[in-house]
Amino acid sequence: MSHLHVVHSDAGPDHQRRVDAIQAQIRSEIAARGGPAAPPRPSIFKAPPPRPAASSSQLDLRLAEELDHAVRKLEHLGGALAANPILLQRHAAELQSIDLIKQVIGHIARVVEAEDEEWAVELITLQDLRSRLQRKAIRPLGG
Repeated sequence: MSHLHVVHSDAGPDHQRRVDAIQAQIRSEIAARGGPAAPPRPSIFKAPPPRPAASSSQLDLRLAEELDHAVRKLEHLGGALAANPILLQRHAAELQSIDLIKQVIGHIARVVEAEDEEWAVELITLQDLRSRLQRKAIRPLGG
């Protein structure tokens, strides 16, 4: 039969009591200064660039909302299909295409809703899409 040996919080190895005392001292010094001992570490993630101002066109804003709605629907569809292991194994490339289409539509929505569309195109992170939108016309449009 085994016996349970109860150890009181003030009992224990000497090294643990020393660590507890050091931590208590550090906590009291921090509290006395009114804040953390060191400034918080900077985030490893860059802050996103500021977004362009919203378009003054109500139609542009509504179009962007509809595109965002389509993105959410594609996200739901992709998630449902990816949850099926057989579909995922057989159609992984096609499922990735759904994600890429979702990203393209999301970027286009940001361009449509922006007052400064050129700046919104500059913020697109998909290089291929940004290049296609910034390409020069072979001949003047409308001429």
